[in-house]
Amino acid sequence: MRAREIMTTPTFALTPSATLAEAAEMMTRHGFTTMPVVGTDGRLLGLVSEADILRAPAPAGDPDSGVMLDGGPRTAGSLMRQSGVAVSADTAVRELARLMTDAGVRSAPVVEGGHVVGMLTFQDVLRATAGHA
Repeated sequence: MRAREIMTTPTFALTPSATLAEAAEMMTRHGFTTMPVVGTDGRLLGLVSEADILRAPAPAGDPDSGVMLDGGPRTAGSLMRQSGVAVSADTAVRELARLMTDAGVRSAPVVEGGHVVGMLTFQDVLRATAGHA
């Protein structure tokens, strides 16, 4: 079994201009602990996790609007990491389990040709592994 067989589609992703509040809302709505940040062409730019959002220092300014004193919103693009686990759609489930466990991640984007084509959760991998144990 491969990543393409267990990944979630359609893909949910953030743009760099998405606010952290929007990122958190999308994560909770779709059940992902990490969200890909993509450019207008759909190419993966980085990743934002729940932990990244929770660790982000609160800016000086209006906490209700998320606007900092300099007028700039707190965005996915300002917080995203360019490192993390992204996997090919052809990656075998056992390899997915190893990669995600070793990296300590619970969600990972599936990428083909630099474009995000799906998302995987640790639960997806666990279900697939348990079904073939």
